[in-house]
Order: sequence, then C-alpha cells, then structure tokens
Amino acid sequence: MTSFWLIMGALLIGVPGATFIVLQMIAQHKKQIYAYEWSSQEVIRRGQRLDELEKMSRGAQHKIAELTKQKFELEAEIVKLEKLASKAVAAEANVKTFSIGIYNSEVRRAHMMGEKHRQLDDKWGEINYVELQATNDDEVRRTIMRKFPPERGFVIESVQEVKKSG
Repeated sequence: MTSFWLIMGALLIGVPGATFIVLQMIAQHKKQIYAYEWSSQEVIRRGQRLDELEKMSRGAQHKIAELTKQKFELEAEIVKLEKLASKAVAAEANVKTFSIGIYNSEVRRAHMMGEKHRQLDDKWGEINYVELQATNDDEVRRTIMRKFPPERGFVIESVQEVKKSG
C-alpha cells in the first residue's frame, strides 16, 4: 500500500516531492528506532538501579540485625548493672548477714526410731547452718520459715548476726 502512495505522489508532485515524503518517512522511522533504543536502555538502567537498591536493602537488613543483637546485649548488661547497683544500695542500707541454725524434728524422730525420713536426708537431723542477708532478726525468721516451714518439722535453733572481720 505504501508503494502505491509513493507512485501516486511521484506522479502528482514529481520526483522531488516523492523524495521529500520518503525522507520524512525515513526520519519518522529513525525516531521510532531511537525511542525504542532509549526505552530499552532505560529498562536496563532501571534494572541496574533496582539491583543496587536490593543490595543496599540487604546491607541495611544485616545492619539492623547487628544493631538488634547489640541492643539485646546492652539490655543484658543493663540488667547486670542494675543488680550490682541494687547490691551496692543494699549494702549501704544496713543489710546484715545472719547465720541460722536449723534442723528437722521429723528426721530426728525417725533417726531415733532407727528409720529414715521418706523425703529428707539424714543430715537434717543435725543442726545445719544457713547464711542469709536481711536487715533484722524478724526478717530473717520470716524468710527462713517460708523456705523451711515449721509444719514440715523444721526448727530454728539459732539466729546470729555474722560480724564482718576487717
């Protein structure tokens, strides 16, 4: 169909007119080729940019993971420091060390009968000494009674403050 129009154009407007039309068609075709080349280069450039952004994203995710790990480590350090600080405050708050002598009457009774207690070791028939930190005798007795309840046969023999040497 294009050849027909070229022949008709050559007959109507002559060879120079037909040449002009052909040159216009060639220019239009070149514009399309340049546009296609530009768009294919643009697609390649954008693909490369996406690759760069993905690499940067992976790097950022890795850095976030590192920082999160450091955050957890620092939080653990904070907990340790808080414990140390509370110990220091407790030392300044007049906390004392007490030695508590305790035995179990049920174990003693079973030992006298030539039997063994079904739950506790024979050592509980003798006085065992436990150290505990507290501010006064009452606090010591409450704590010991929670750990070693009298209803299970535990008897507090003595409570003495341990004097610090030096």
